[in-house]
Amino acid sequence: MLLNLFRLSLRNIRHRGLRSWLTVIGILIGTAAVVALISIGQGLQRSVAQQVERIVGYNTILVSSRGLNLGQRIRLDIEAIRAIPGVQNAIAVRTETAYVEGPGGKGFLAVLGYDRAMEEFVAEMNLTVSEGRALGGKGEVLLGSRTARALGAQLGDEVTIEGRRFTVVGTLEAKRAGGFATGGLTLTDLLVIPLGELRELFPGPELVQYAVVRLVDRADMAEVRDQIRNHLRAVGERNASLTDFEDLTRNIQSVISGVQAFLAGIAGIALLVGGVGVMNTMYTAVLERTREIGILKAVGAKDVHVLLLFLFESGLMGLAGGALGMVIGFSVAWVATAIVSRVFQAQGAFSPVLSMGLVLGALFFSFIVGAIAGLLPAYRASRLPPVEALRYE
Repeated sequence: MLLNLFRLSLRNIRHRGLRSWLTVIGILIGTAAVVALISIGQGLQRSVAQQVERIVGYNTILVSSRGLNLGQRIRLDIEAIRAIPGVQNAIAVRTETAYVEGPGGKGFLAVLGYDRAMEEFVAEMNLTVSEGRALGGKGEVLLGSRTARALGAQLGDEVTIEGRRFTVVGTLEAKRAGGFATGGLTLTDLLVIPLGELRELFPGPELVQYAVVRLVDRADMAEVRDQIRNHLRAVGERNASLTDFEDLTRNIQSVISGVQAFLAGIAGIALLVGGVGVMNTMYTAVLERTREIGILKAVGAKDVHVLLLFLFESGLMGLAGGALGMVIGFSVAWVATAIVSRVFQAQGAFSPVLSMGLVLGALFFSFIVGAIAGLLPAYRASRLPPVEALRYE
């Protein structure tokens, strides 16, 4: 019996082809909007987790000012942190603003103290030299592409940093890299010198943008964090915070999830509007098929059969709209992320994610919206007295 009702529902939908398609489009638009926003949000969350893992790592603690404010530096002794039991290695990112003179320009520019250990900690710190070679010893400097133009300096020239002469041994590849890794600055705007020489130019308490501490395998994370906190208190630093991979990922993803839920809620309004369209279509169908309902009841159909017939019709229209909306929504998400990545030349571009949960959720929710929208018209149809239905003109 249910199979026959299902077939009859499909026949009735095909019979009202144009009206059915217009109703399906209403569900389609809402579902497409929700799927596009959720798939983009899930893709962004996965990308954030991968980027954080690449920059920070799992068995790693990030020491920074509260709120990851890289403009506010913190005081610490990186050698003392390296000596803490359970610490495999640690690096501190330190930049200073120095007065620099070159062959063709001068001014106050950002200087980064470079430690070779940085490369194994932070992918963006793996400096790519376009000309010349990497730093090899004291008295050498690497220039970012824009910095080299500002100073009018080329390979082999000398530049003066705070009165000390340095030889340009290389220029960095012109790319928008760095950012978080270099304390909020891009490599194109920096001068890079050995960390030891930066300390000599700017003696005194070491103020850094942040530090990254890597633990040995099976180290007690809580114990190491307590030891680092004790060190920070000992040097008089009260504004530092310690964040591990899970903390950082959770904090960022909670913000993304909040924005995603807000936007998906707005898009869900379109889905509810589509449900109103289904209800309108089903009410019209009940009026048009009143005599048909009377005939069905006259030949033995029960109220529940009529109810299921109209619920199948409304649910199938919702399901069709959900399936098409899911395909269109994911396609829109792919196109949108590709355009954004190309226009803004985003580093580490992400792609939307179409999870099985999203697929099943979109289909189920669109079917339920259609069925609920058709519930009242279907109930009204099932309660029609057969005699009155047969006399309806």
